[in-house]
Amino acid sequence: MLYARFLGTALLGALVLAASAGASNGKTRVVVDRSTSGYADSVDCSEFGPYDFENHFGGTQKVSVTDVYGDDGTLLQTVFHIQLDETETNSKTGATLPLKGRLHEVWDYASNTRTLTGIVYMGNVPGGGTYTQDTGRITMTRDTREVLFLAGPHEAFFAGGIDYPVCAALAG
Repeated sequence: MLYARFLGTALLGALVLAASAGASNGKTRVVVDRSTSGYADSVDCSEFGPYDFENHFGGTQKVSVTDVYGDDGTLLQTVFHIQLDETETNSKTGATLPLKGRLHEVWDYASNTRTLTGIVYMGNVPGGGTYTQDTGRITMTRDTREVLFLAGPHEAFFAGGIDYPVCAALAG
């Protein structure tokens, strides 16, 4: 699933009603989740190329989810602020790579769009340059993920997710 690592937590967080409400321009904003959590998992890299190892990844994720309502109580948007700091590890060699994200995402229900801005994923090899960059802005339909607007490099999006570029970098 595209951007599944942080969206899984964000979607679960959207179900947890939490904090405050504020009104502005006839809209009400309700913070439905604000959390920081650690996570760890692994991916079999053989699914993404001729690789004979797993990527063991783990990190910390901060998520804030806000629902925006109109005067009539209609849910207009859900806004996500996501920050992640992650380490990728080759299960055979022990080689590690850092991966980070600093993302603002808006689901607009009236236009059926999903807009991501910022650093979706950025991976830099220490002393060796960038191994993946998915940054800028991308607007797509929420249901079919058809791209409507694109600015900046979006390597992970066009690769079908972050696992392909991470596994390729860990193999090198």
